[in-house]
Amino acid sequence: MLMAVDFQSLYVLASGLYYRNRKLEVISNNLANVKTQGFKKDLISAMAFPPKSSTEEDSVKIPNPTSPENPANNFLYPIVGKEKIDLTQGELIKTSSPFDFAIEGKGFFVVKTPDGRVLYTRNGHFLVDKEGFLITANTGYRVLDETGNEIFIGEKKQISVSKKGEIYANGLRIGKFKIILLKDIKKFGNSFFIGKEAGTTTDYTILQDFLEGSNVNPIREMVDLIQNQRAYESYANAIKSLDRINSKVINETLRA
Repeated sequence: MLMAVDFQSLYVLASGLYYRNRKLEVISNNLANVKTQGFKKDLISAMAFPPKSSTEEDSVKIPNPTSPENPANNFLYPIVGKEKIDLTQGELIKTSSPFDFAIEGKGFFVVKTPDGRVLYTRNGHFLVDKEGFLITANTGYRVLDETGNEIFIGEKKQISVSKKGEIYANGLRIGKFKIILLKDIKKFGNSFFIGKEAGTTTDYTILQDFLEGSNVNPIREMVDLIQNQRAYESYANAIKSLDRINSKVINETLRA
C-alpha cells in the first residue's frame, strides 16, 4: 500500500524545480531593466504548505481526499510564494535636462494616459509636448499637479522646481507636482505602477536635473543567477536519482 511518505520527496523536488524556474524569470527581468529609470526589482520567495493559521487568500484551495498523492496529506509541501516589489531607492543620476526630476524619499509622480487612466511612476524623465503640457518622455502621458490637473508649461523656457515640487516658469509659480503614497502596489509595465492612493506625503525631496535609476544591483543579480542555476541542477539530478531508485525497487518487487 502506498504511503504519503512515498510522495514526499517527489513533491519537494518538483516544487523546488518550479520555484527555481520562476526565480530565473524574475532575475532575468531584473537584469533586463538595469538601465530602466525608476524600475523597481522584483522578489520571489518559497514557503511550506500553508499552516492552519494562513488566511484564505494565502491558502491553496485543493480537495482533501485520503490519497497520498494529495500534497495536503504529506508532511511538507513547499510552494512558490507571491512576487513582491522592492521599493528601495534607486541610484540618483545627474543629467543635463531641466525636465528631468527625481524623487529622493517616498512617493510617486502621478500621470494620466490618453484614455484617462491614472498611473504612478518614479521615472521623472519628462518633456513638453507640442501643446505645452508636461509629459512622460517615453510614453507621452501627461503629468498631474496637486489638484489633479495636467501641468501646462507652454512656451516658457526658464523652468525651476523647488525641493517640494513647486514649479516655477519665468519666475512665476505655475503648479506643484502631485506626489502620492500608494498601497497594494502592482506593476504596470516596467516604469509604471497601479495601486490605491494612500494620501500625499512631505517625506521627499524633488531634485531637478536628476533621474532615479533602477534599484537593481547587477552584480548581486548575477550571483543569484548562478546560485539559482546550481540549485536547479541539484533538484534535477536528485529527481533523476529518485527515479532510478524507484525503478530499481519496482523491478525487484516484480521479480519477487
